Amino acid sequence: MAGGVTPATDVVVVGGGVIGTSSAYWLAKAGYEVVLLERRPAPGQLTTPNALGTIRTQFGTPSLVAMAQESAAFYRDIQAHLGVSHAEIGYANQGYVYLTPRPEDAPRIAESLAGYEALGVTSSVLLDQQEIERSYPFAGESVAGIFHGDGAWVNPAKIAAAWADASTGVSFRYGVDVHSITSDGSARDGASWTVATSEGPISAANVVVCAGPYSSAMLAPFGLDLPIKITPRYRAFIPDTDVDHAAAPLVINIVNGAYWRPVPGGVWLSHANVDDQEVEPGEKVTIPDGFLAEAIDLIEPVSPRLAATARAIDPADVVYAGGFQMYPADDVPIIGAVPGHDGLFMNCGHWAGVMLSPASGRLLADVVSGNVEGADNPCRVERFADGEASRSSTNKFGGWG
Repeated sequence: MAGGVTPATDVVVVGGGVIGTSSAYWLAKAGYEVVLLERRPAPGQLTTPNALGTIRTQFGTPSLVAMAQESAAFYRDIQAHLGVSHAEIGYANQGYVYLTPRPEDAPRIAESLAGYEALGVTSSVLLDQQEIERSYPFAGESVAGIFHGDGAWVNPAKIAAAWADASTGVSFRYGVDVHSITSDGSARDGASWTVATSEGPISAANVVVCAGPYSSAMLAPFGLDLPIKITPRYRAFIPDTDVDHAAAPLVINIVNGAYWRPVPGGVWLSHANVDDQEVEPGEKVTIPDGFLAEAIDLIEPVSPRLAATARAIDPADVVYAGGFQMYPADDVPIIGAVPGHDGLFMNCGHWAGVMLSPASGRLLADVVSGNVEGADNPCRVERFADGEASRSSTNKFGGWG
């Protein structure tokens, strides 16, 4: 709701992307008075709208599987939760298909699938060459793969707004810069924290940092050196009228990490070969020269028709987008209390923020409420110091690329 900056409140949420808005939604549902601060003019304006908006449950880490299954169920029934239809947020449940043109990959694919099934992921099936040729006529030389039936997507530019619109009782303040967060006795009305902003100070009992790529720097003054790597991510919109592509799942070349999914009027094409890069956060991600040519070459073995279309397209018709992804050392987001600072919380380290936003916001609210404590929270930051954090190679693209 609109209005002046609240002088004292239960919770201040810093950051209005998909994680900040989902956190605010769940906190309000838990009965808190919430003020959300966002420096941009609307929710979800930095990294969220440049995401791919994908949803899946196929991971190699148990906590990610649990969060993903909760979130996927939420999206399937989003009308009951947020009051928006699937059409309004661009939801489609067309699946994921992981493909390889290399016969020698088939045993490893079967091993990966067995691992997912052991963690309770039951919507994935093995594909042989005959099934691929029958179901995916665009798939070129693909000879083996996995179809993941839980795979879906939403329009990432719309989901943060959907969270915000459903957040009854939250005061959203846009165009507000946060200068500092302190607990120095200047807070009022029984609050313990002061958030200094471009519109004056706000006192709050609790502060939640959901500032995406800026979270690590914002939390550093409180003794946290978060093991988060910030990487760029690029995508290109390719106009395309191929009816097989329009009806396709999200398609992934598991040999090299290239992938695409259909969108109205064409496809979004990208690849994961920038995951080893580390960048500083900023207001804009520059798309490197050669990105599209590289993505086309990488996707061609499993989607030659799309590659031909992309090579023939007028460069002026290609639309690029770039954003940030935040990778904790074990791929699991960091959600919970900041140690040694009562009332200070974080929900950060997301590389699949749109995907996991329903579960991550709910977990954050449960931690703030005291309903989840200590080891019951698999996303707590203490896991790194306690030696409990380990990364599964099958969290991304079946462990390939």
